[in-house]
Amino acid sequence: MKAIQMMELYNMMNDNRHLLIADLRKLEFFEDKQIRGSFCIQNNVQSIGSYIEKHDINAKKNEEKYHTQPIRRMVIVNDEYQKIEQDAQLIKELINSLNMNQYKVSYLKSSVDTFLDKYPFYRISKTILQNYENLDNNVDQEKVLFAYSQFPQQLQENKLFLGSNLNANSKKQLEALQIKTIIDFKNYEPNVQISGWKKEQYNYINYPISEGGEQLIDFCQITDLIESQNGAVLLCCPDGYQITSVVAIGYLMTLKKQNFNISSLRVFQIRGNTTVNKQLYSQVLTYDPKTIINTNKQQQLQQG
Repeated sequence: MKAIQMMELYNMMNDNRHLLIADLRKLEFFEDKQIRGSFCIQNNVQSIGSYIEKHDINAKKNEEKYHTQPIRRMVIVNDEYQKIEQDAQLIKELINSLNMNQYKVSYLKSSVDTFLDKYPFYRISKTILQNYENLDNNVDQEKVLFAYSQFPQQLQENKLFLGSNLNANSKKQLEALQIKTIIDFKNYEPNVQISGWKKEQYNYINYPISEGGEQLIDFCQITDLIESQNGAVLLCCPDGYQITSVVAIGYLMTLKKQNFNISSLRVFQIRGNTTVNKQLYSQVLTYDPKTIINTNKQQQLQQG
């Protein structure tokens, strides 16, 4: 049974692939405070069967509609996470008995409280969900809608996020994730005005990369740019995937001195069935940071 950290669950909740979050706490605790989208087993593991069957049908429909990867994942959460392996094993056995052994079952290696302290915007309660239908209660409506937003994913915890221009345009998301710098790869038309609040409240950097993919990307320069920032950084492009995923692979190759296979696996693990710009992707496929770094050193020596 695999244990996962909080950042891994956060990324799972934002990659559009099928995910069930099973809460093993008592019902009164669950109704008072729960992770967005989770369900309570109410101390009866057998109740999970009908829930899985219902959501499996919905998952198949969404996979056909949105062409997402057919994967089945379940994360078990509890406040007494030290004892969770035994409960998780029971659930896994139940899934196997229902001929749904394609589910990858893991458990969160922290309490529900700890996870919600780190990501408070995912906190929902029975009262808030009931008030969501009340047109007069705008505060609770906003909480639910925000909790179900598509947030940028974390490549490095509290340091580097990958997202879309929609993420970059959400003050609430930027504030919630304590993002200080926005590096925007969108290639804007001349005379396009960038929102004033981005430049006033954040370190906003426009690093235009053509969506056609015809320009050469300087992965070393982008890596240096990211590493020189104080606080969390958001990399964004129009759809959040085609450019940022390629840049993220090049960033890991440069920073960690990792090869392409390891770096791309890391990015695609957290981003799911990611569509990338083919022209840009061909660049990172042949990118060798060691060669670039050695060339730069030689040039510096010659200049010196």
